[in-house]
Amino acid sequence: MENRNKLGTNTHSAIGPALGYYYQAIFALISLMDSQNDNAYVSIETFDDVFHEDGKIKNLHQLKHKTISNAKMSIKHDDLWKTLKVWCDFISINDPMEGIFTLSTVATIDRSSPLNVLKTNSEDRSELDLLLLKEANRVIDVREKVRKENLQLLKKRQKEKNMPYQSRYKGCEAYLALSSSSRRGLLINTRLNTAIFEISAAHNEVITRIKKNTQPKNHISLAESIIAWWDREAVKSLTRERKECIYLSELQEFIARKNAELYNDGFTDDIDDLELPKPDISHSVHTRQLEIIDASLTQRRRSFNTEVKARIQRGIWIKNNLYSASKLNKYDANLIEEWSYKFDEIREFANDISQEDKKARGRDLLDWSHTEANNQVRNISPHYNNPDLIRGSYQMLSKDKSIGWHCDYYIMIEEEGEEDEE
Repeated sequence: MENRNKLGTNTHSAIGPALGYYYQAIFALISLMDSQNDNAYVSIETFDDVFHEDGKIKNLHQLKHKTISNAKMSIKHDDLWKTLKVWCDFISINDPMEGIFTLSTVATIDRSSPLNVLKTNSEDRSELDLLLLKEANRVIDVREKVRKENLQLLKKRQKEKNMPYQSRYKGCEAYLALSSSSRRGLLINTRLNTAIFEISAAHNEVITRIKKNTQPKNHISLAESIIAWWDREAVKSLTRERKECIYLSELQEFIARKNAELYNDGFTDDIDDLELPKPDISHSVHTRQLEIIDASLTQRRRSFNTEVKARIQRGIWIKNNLYSASKLNKYDANLIEEWSYKFDEIREFANDISQEDKKARGRDLLDWSHTEANNQVRNISPHYNNPDLIRGSYQMLSKDKSIGWHCDYYIMIEEEGEEDEE
């Protein structure tokens, strides 16, 4: 029981940061969808949690999505000073009048709090500036007092006191280091948002922004496709597999393409936008189909990789559109028919060729499914032409023995299955 509790604690402790990063990505997506400038872009974890350049406006967003229950924001709140530290660093090398600095939080604010002026665009901030200076000086003074006390304790070889305000003091120092004009510019352009959406509402937030240009029946499917694509692009930007800036034009291009696919017949091309799992090499029939023809390592790798791509793509279609299931069944019948033309030629001469020749012809047939079939079998839709659907679908069909590569595959696999049962 003790180990189980430890595991639960570790798992729970990882959920918060993971949700925080995911929320940043979703917030960046929503911000980009709300852009007013064609050249707008966002970046995550660069100048701020989310940096959004919308024309001449630079939006720096600090997000405090998770906080303690019933928390209230005040000028003594650590999150406020952590945020000020980030923004002070930014304006140390940038003009504060070029940015809009927004702290979005689920915390509440008392009606009497001086921070309420930050909920407006034009209300005077001079009193708030004085209160922030007072708080910053208080924090620094308390720390200086403890530092001096610790020096005396060290001389006496006694244990030092813990330094207070560890989460706050750097923001206090940074704020005090600003000139009065920089502080004024920062506060004029600072916004406080206490009405941010919950992460559970991500799909609804996307749907709200696409529903005017999307058929109602496609709202959920398109929103899920957008979020899946966005998740991948956000991760690639964080790992620098792509440029850290994600542009509105990229998002618009993806939405237009995916919307057109859904509008036409629902056969969307999703695989390139997803993080795929490792191929399943444990399926006994699939593996045996390749073993009995002595398939090369390259052929096996290609077979397993395309199978997982086709399986996931087909699953997405069936989930989003019941019509797809019946059309896929008909499409499989076409695949089997095309395969049978090749297979029957091998069977016709099966009695006159050696076992090695049977294996070789089986490998040729497998290669045909990988390299030539996509040019000979019509696509499932005029709007879908990813060749991995055909390649992988043939692998799926081989798993349930609807097709095979060795001319005696059905008998050989059936006999082995009977032996295993014994």
